[in-house]
Amino acid sequence: MKPGKILIVEDSPTQAAIIANVVKETGHEPAVYSDLMMGIQQILIKEKPDLVLLDLRLLDADGNPMADGFQVCREIKRFDKELPVVVVSAEGDAEACEWAMMQGADAYLQKPFVVDDLTQIIEQTLSN
Repeated sequence: MKPGKILIVEDSPTQAAIIANVVKETGHEPAVYSDLMMGIQQILIKEKPDLVLLDLRLLDADGNPMADGFQVCREIKRFDKELPVVVVSAEGDAEACEWAMMQGADAYLQKPFVVDDLTQIIEQTLSN
């Protein structure tokens, strides 16, 4: 499989670093965004990712919500319905997972995650 560019939308610097490291270890290029100030469509145009790893709860530095991950997922799919989106979130209930899939997510991984699970989801999603 050829290396791909993976967009990571994650507000936690620690989580973003962990995920970016896993992406690098799988031979792919991470592009990390902790906020969506420029708008998700502009980010997609700039980065041209092969996969998006998306957190559902995006908070600013003061802990205030800055974006709804479900809405961001819908926007990504409206922009490019073929672009795979994997939701990686601490929102672990079945309802959140089901709602994410209804918004167009291709897969859902609950935090905290096992690194092997994230690696497997990245590889499976990119190979489809």
